[in-house]
Amino acid sequence: MDSFVLIDYDNVPYQFRRGGLADLARRVNAILAPLVPGSDSIIIRLYGGWYDSSGLTREGTRITQEIGKNFPLIELKNGRIHSRTSCEIASALIDCPIDIFQFTFRKRSGMRSPLISAKPQNCVSAQNCTVSAVARWSRRGCPEPGCPATQHDAFTYHEQKLVDTLLCCDLLSLAGRSPAPPVSVVSDDDDFAPALLMAARLGATVHLVEMRATKGRVYGNLFGRYKVKVVNL
Repeated sequence: MDSFVLIDYDNVPYQFRRGGLADLARRVNAILAPLVPGSDSIIIRLYGGWYDSSGLTREGTRITQEIGKNFPLIELKNGRIHSRTSCEIASALIDCPIDIFQFTFRKRSGMRSPLISAKPQNCVSAQNCTVSAVARWSRRGCPEPGCPATQHDAFTYHEQKLVDTLLCCDLLSLAGRSPAPPVSVVSDDDDFAPALLMAARLGATVHLVEMRATKGRVYGNLFGRYKVKVVNL
């Protein structure tokens, strides 16, 4: 039986990534194995901003090379293949693999949103604290009177596009199959809650694998009502 694991890769804390993809896959498989009995083919999809304006990003290239080196993972039992785990970067819809989404990692100018400043209580130099200046940069530009520089002149950042939506679309696509395979989402991002609930409502066996034990389950009651099983990595 096939089962799918959809990993919001950039949301995975460093302590779970530092051992490499194979180690992460084994950790996830160990958690899910008793919950999804009979899964002999496990398909892992990694979601992230894998493409920039020039093609596959450096991180995307590294991940692709690591997948080629370490997968598939074969688990043997009594000398026979018990399970096979494959891994791939999610760069297209699972049902339309030839239509690659380019430009999912983009450079932007400015700052993401206006900031509200509050001087940290443990600041070692309150008189020289620059927190307020950073907040003013985010709202109006340079805090120096008369300076025409804007936040778009001074700051740049990178952002991922389409990633969360792609994961949600794949989750619902898998849930709509007949029969629907078990599907698990590895993420602490609450943005996936509506898609998880809808997938469960469609009749799929759905698991949410959380990685931060101290993270509050904001939608725990809803997950329980819809039979989305929540486990910790």
